[in-house]
Amino acid sequence: MVEERIYQIALSALNGLGPVKARLLLEAVGSLEGVFTEKEASLRKLEGFGSSVINALDREKAIARAKQEIEFIEENNVQLYYFQDQNFPQKLREINDCPIVLYALGKVDFNQTNISIVGMRKSTSYGKKVCDQLVADLAAHEAQIISGLAHGIDKVAHEAAIHNGLATIGVLGHGLDTMYPAAHRPLAKRMLENGGIATEFMSGVVGEPANFPKRNRIVAGLSEATVVIESSESGGSLITANLANDYNREVFAVPGPVDRETSKGCNNLIKRNRAHLISSADDLVKVLDWEEKDDQSKQHEMDALIADLNSEEQKIIQLIKANETIDFDSLAFELKLSSAELSLHIFNLEMKGLLQTHAGKRYSLA
Repeated sequence: MVEERIYQIALSALNGLGPVKARLLLEAVGSLEGVFTEKEASLRKLEGFGSSVINALDREKAIARAKQEIEFIEENNVQLYYFQDQNFPQKLREINDCPIVLYALGKVDFNQTNISIVGMRKSTSYGKKVCDQLVADLAAHEAQIISGLAHGIDKVAHEAAIHNGLATIGVLGHGLDTMYPAAHRPLAKRMLENGGIATEFMSGVVGEPANFPKRNRIVAGLSEATVVIESSESGGSLITANLANDYNREVFAVPGPVDRETSKGCNNLIKRNRAHLISSADDLVKVLDWEEKDDQSKQHEMDALIADLNSEEQKIIQLIKANETIDFDSLAFELKLSSAELSLHIFNLEMKGLLQTHAGKRYSLA
């Protein structure tokens, strides 16, 4: 198992190959082990891989680096996700440039209802207010908040998630042995209790500018939808929005005053039909059809409760379904029950959340 993990990490560390090309190499060779054990002469014959590419791979160095990373993983209880593993994030696997491996710390469950929230590092009080309210409203739908643990809107989104009892994951543009910005270490530590932090970068990799667009694709790729709250005309959050569009995910943007630099990016996304206008969580819920899904979920729960009822209680449910509402005396007559017996059944149904009582001792389904 350890040797397999070494090969998985090493595949991501081959010199000159990004995740797309690495997967093509794996597919062409036919096995993970073969990528590292096949003779270079054989690899040079592969279609799409010339001598210069194969010569530059430096497979021995990749293996050595992977062994180092295994030590770091074991010493720090890091969770490793390989793109072909069953536990790899389902949404992320769908994108064409998904990472080969993902490293995570915390109580991470990637396969939830993920909503990414991104925006300016120099956010305003308006942006913070909108973000706080949006996350608070998403709590009713148990959404998991994904962002990049940067200053500004990212930080606000993570903190709002914690405040509202939602899981939240911060995607990093560096290894798990460091934190950028350093001031967010305490926040990252709190996130480990319900969610966590994740990255495709090995330990020792620092937060270089080129890493953050790569980080942004993971933020977009993990999520069912991306919400942009405040962005300049060329802000980094627009990269995430464009990637989400490329991945056929829903994008939302919060509008703002036309004369403010902090709103130009969002306003342009809306104007160019690259994002839905969002003023509240209701807009997102409608576009993503969560209302219908919630109704279906409630119906499944109700059906399960009804299936466990005794015969008399099931008859009560059937009579109410047939009449929409029905009064106490009619129920007693139809079921031939005494007032005491019927009252007990109705009390039990109310306690199970299946029945609503109205004026005049009339009843309907909840």
